[in-house]
Amino acid sequence: MNTKIIIGALVLLPVLAHLEYAAANSPAADYYITVDQYAARSANTAVRVGGQIEPGTIRWDNATRTMHFQLAGDSAKVDVVYRGAVPDSFRDGFTAILEGARAADGSFIANTLMIKCPHQYLPSA
Repeated sequence: MNTKIIIGALVLLPVLAHLEYAAANSPAADYYITVDQYAARSANTAVRVGGQIEPGTIRWDNATRTMHFQLAGDSAKVDVVYRGAVPDSFRDGFTAILEGARAADGSFIANTLMIKCPHQYLPSA
């Protein structure tokens, strides 16, 4: 009886290890890609990109109700065009997570704009 359990465990362990490895390295495991990873891509597919809002680059076009800014990574920057509601916490230097795709001119057309919370929530004393 114990032999069957040992053989079953020896067969099952590599399968479980492979499934765990595949899940950890899946593209679905990443919430977003970095600006540097995005800049290295050539595909024009929908993607979620995260990076820091470059200080001094935020421009609001009231006529078209469009926001223009740059998102910075470690070594690359991308021009972003966004039309929609802007979160109250949208500021220079904050981390933004955008969903969208590359435009023909190379800029990133964002459909969704989210800001990572920069605050630490501490209990009140």
